[in-house]
Amino acid sequence: MRERLLASATQLFGEQGIAATTMAQIAEAAGVTSAMVHYYFTNREKLLDAVVEERIARSIAFVWESVEGEVAQDAHALVEEIVARLFEVTSRMPWLPPLWLREIVNEGGLLRERMLRRLPVEQLQRFVARIGEAQRSGSVNAELEAPLLFMSILALVMLPLATSKIWQNARGFPIIERDALHRHVSALLRAALRPVPPQRRVRRASGRKEDAS
Repeated sequence: MRERLLASATQLFGEQGIAATTMAQIAEAAGVTSAMVHYYFTNREKLLDAVVEERIARSIAFVWESVEGEVAQDAHALVEEIVARLFEVTSRMPWLPPLWLREIVNEGGLLRERMLRRLPVEQLQRFVARIGEAQRSGSVNAELEAPLLFMSILALVMLPLATSKIWQNARGFPIIERDALHRHVSALLRAALRPVPPQRRVRRASGRKEDAS
């Protein structure tokens, strides 16, 4: 019953936002009385704590397991694995992208402060260090900003999924298909990670000098 209530809550939170969702609506979606919601979670704050701890934080941990395993030794494989895990998590939890955009990214989001206390700082630092090592060895594009790479990955995956319903209802825009988006994101990142040939770096540097003069 507790799992069913959490599932109903996260679905409604993703669809209409936390502020617009009442405990009574959650109970109705789960097929129980409002008293049952209060029995398991006491109040809204306890429910939000459970959503973060038992749903969002666990999905984040799953994604970041990538930097702990053998795949982390290869920067290109590491990025591919993180992308794959993001798509897997959002496939199992389709409410996550809109909830992420509405309640964590947006100013005033009701989960923002809870999530800021749970940022995976150590895993992110290891990811940045691994990308930096690959850049120094010449296997990854040295022009990338390693600390910004994960934010770029997150945006490439989460933003299209979070806004997919908007594009589906917009005339002339194609429907966002998950498999096509996965291929697209992977292709963009492979191209971005590919080392820039030395001669191209020289030409770019020369061009910048000429512009400056």
